[in-house]
Amino acid sequence: MYSFAFLDWAALALWALVCLGYGFFAERVGDRRPNLMASMAHFRRTWMREAYLRDARIADVGLIGNLMQSATFFSSTTLLVIGASFALMGTIERSVEVVELMRRLPFGVRVTQELVEAKLLVLTLVLVYAFFRFSWSLRQFNLVNIVIGAFPACGAGQAPDERLIRMASRLNELAGLNFTQGLRAYYYAVPLLLWIIDPWLLVVGTLVITAVLGYMEFRSATVTALAE
Repeated sequence: MYSFAFLDWAALALWALVCLGYGFFAERVGDRRPNLMASMAHFRRTWMREAYLRDARIADVGLIGNLMQSATFFSSTTLLVIGASFALMGTIERSVEVVELMRRLPFGVRVTQELVEAKLLVLTLVLVYAFFRFSWSLRQFNLVNIVIGAFPACGAGQAPDERLIRMASRLNELAGLNFTQGLRAYYYAVPLLLWIIDPWLLVVGTLVITAVLGYMEFRSATVTALAE
């Protein structure tokens, strides 16, 4: 039976709280200050309006295709990583050498076969969440492509269909949001790898990853350049 120690449960609870809290902050509260997601949402809306006003939209379809390729790459890669994690769990069950190797690592005294399997299962669930986010992002980009195909030909003096522009912009933003959430799941999966060795490493890794994400999305040179 898989049984975590109190420190394992406390570290996992902190990880979940920080992960969900940062996601809420970045997607809700963070909209009130310059950040990467808000800046890109502005450009996505501008892009859809310009695409509506263009006669030839081949470039826009090509750009959507590039975004779809990125989502497809991460979706397929995540499936491979999920398969590898299940294979690793099977390897640990058949062999004790892997556990013995982890015990020789610093802070790895408490490592047991049952704990490693349970922690790998938690990591796999996070990867499954990332897969659903990437695959849903891919489908939303497909929908953006269809909506762009439904844009009417621009005629002289014809008023833009604001409802159609808002629809395409919102779908584009949602696709980008789901892609970002998938990437964020990848980032927060790194502390779970450290958790296999010791719960304190999960705590430290979670705080470090959150600080790195906060810097990249709110304080980096990229955000400054987009804000200008």
